[in-house]
Amino acid sequence: MEYENSARSFKSFILLIFYDGLILTLKYLIAAHNFVIIFLVLIVLPLVFGIGSNKKSGIKISNKKIAWFSGKFKGQLYLSDISSVEFKKGLDLSHQTRLVDQNNNKIVLPAEHYQE
Repeated sequence: MEYENSARSFKSFILLIFYDGLILTLKYLIAAHNFVIIFLVLIVLPLVFGIGSNKKSGIKISNKKIAWFSGKFKGQLYLSDISSVEFKKGLDLSHQTRLVDQNNNKIVLPAEHYQE
């Protein structure tokens, strides 16, 4: 099984347009406080940077190993070394998948900037 994705997708652009419309509506029609606007802008920054950099990421799962790449980073892990898988959802509605190996090391797929 193989999957590849680009940060510049139709879904990302639509989400960004609607989110910016929400922020502008809150600021000028409802007169929301500046701290609320700043908080909402900080939540959407990862999406903006993702669209701007247009990183490509992907994953390939075979019978023996999982291989992934994101931008210039890549890695692989054999299925026999995986003890569990964690799924998390971020504030910006992004999804994170973590592989936990036998030594309790957590590896985030495929984004490299979330690694612990």
